[in-house]
Amino acid sequence: MNIAFTLCSINYLAQAKTLHNSLKLSNPDWKFIIGLVDKNEHNVDLSFLDCEIIEVGDVPIDGFEKMINSYSIVEFVTAVKPFYFTHFFKKYENADKIIYFDPDIMVFAPLTNLEQKLDEYDIVLTPHFTQPITDKHLPTEKHVFNTGVFNLGFLAVKRSENTFKMLTWWENKLRTECILDLTRGYFVDQLWMGLVPAYFDKVLIDKYPGHNMAHWNLHERTLKGTDNKYTVNDLPLVFFHFSHYSPSKPDEIAAYHTRFSFENRPDIKDIFEKYRNDLLTNRYYELKKVPCYYMRNEKKKKFKKSVESFIRKNLPLKAKMMLSRLLKKYS
Repeated sequence: MNIAFTLCSINYLAQAKTLHNSLKLSNPDWKFIIGLVDKNEHNVDLSFLDCEIIEVGDVPIDGFEKMINSYSIVEFVTAVKPFYFTHFFKKYENADKIIYFDPDIMVFAPLTNLEQKLDEYDIVLTPHFTQPITDKHLPTEKHVFNTGVFNLGFLAVKRSENTFKMLTWWENKLRTECILDLTRGYFVDQLWMGLVPAYFDKVLIDKYPGHNMAHWNLHERTLKGTDNKYTVNDLPLVFFHFSHYSPSKPDEIAAYHTRFSFENRPDIKDIFEKYRNDLLTNRYYELKKVPCYYMRNEKKKKFKKSVESFIRKNLPLKAKMMLSRLLKKYS
């Protein structure tokens, strides 16, 4: 059995449903699971999702409460990713290959190419792009230095001891260091994955242009086709990542993107229109309003991090050590 899954809170379920529909159409033999990093305290009717849903509270995670209390929702959603992989391998003993997709992805073709690569490799990663950027528009190569060469909106692994070792290492990192703080060199789960090709064997850096096409690699990839049948650089498009796209801004490819527009890239207009229509069909605006259970203390967490950042930047080392001892003593 092959499993594909995504992680999100209720306010992202329109994206997850859109992903599921596309996967079911193109890969009906793959089992799809939504990892719900939320609690359905508002009794939202989730039956329309038509797939298995596993709440994060049902996944064995050592240090779960501490993660909830210290992480922002973005940090928490990304931190639980390796724990879900491990849980699925244990729960489904016949699961051989597991793929994670961010909820804002659509799958347009069979995953045969990836299945074949997982026959040979244990871990498959996709770099953000594979050709140099020569202009000054966003995103730049420097952004990749800061946030990670590999995009963790996608990760494919195969059942193996090598994979289990990687997941254990990744869990240990993300339990306490899935931090969103570029000033300290942290970018949630993604930057850690840059060490995987050095630490573990049988890791494929997959440069196939039809895998993980997104706004950050448009400079090297051209789309053709319509009606669910697309090619990238004349090869089949397998999945497209609509990262940072908002249906509320239909004329904008992505936030933080200045390189292209739909005017100078008419080749991608059709696929974005399709994605927007599917999101609206799948209750985007209704679900977007549902507050996430684990966001209750976001302001308190943000204030605490601001104080910690101020102390780290302004106090001398000796004072920081003394303060750290006092906090441990009275915590």
